Amino acid sequence: MKTKTHIITSVISSGFFLLFDQLLKYIARTNPDHTYYLWQPWIGWEYFENTGIAFGLPLPQPIILLLTPVIIILIVGWWTQKKKPNALFYWGTILIITGALSNFIDRILFAITIDYVRIITSVFNIADILIVTGAFLLFLQELHKDKNIKRDIL
Repeated sequence: MKTKTHIITSVISSGFFLLFDQLLKYIARTNPDHTYYLWQPWIGWEYFENTGIAFGLPLPQPIILLLTPVIIILIVGWWTQKKKPNALFYWGTILIITGALSNFIDRILFAITIDYVRIITSVFNIADILIVTGAFLLFLQELHKDKNIKRDIL
């Protein structure tokens, strides 16, 4: 796949995930008392204001606001240094950057991250899923790198 197509695909995919997550956060924020369960109380839709980071781990807001852009810049820098990123690396970094950006928007606007998906004892959002999925893809990429497996993007 050519570089121009990669860029277009990345922008469209990232934009879709970012807008979808922000839309769901907007719905959750404007309807905080509306809770829906597929299987009560373990799986459902529940508004939650996350003042911490992933999995509700506590971290002061100023540190989060300082570290998030630094981490995004480091990931982008790492990405641009790759001569020919494989699909796992490419999509892993795209997903992490998109998820981090969506949660960062919440931090700037509301000083919290809005979570809305309840599974057992955790409440999270699409951005968190993107970050975890991206990290998993990067982990797989590192495993495959050692085996010299070559893959073209898409």
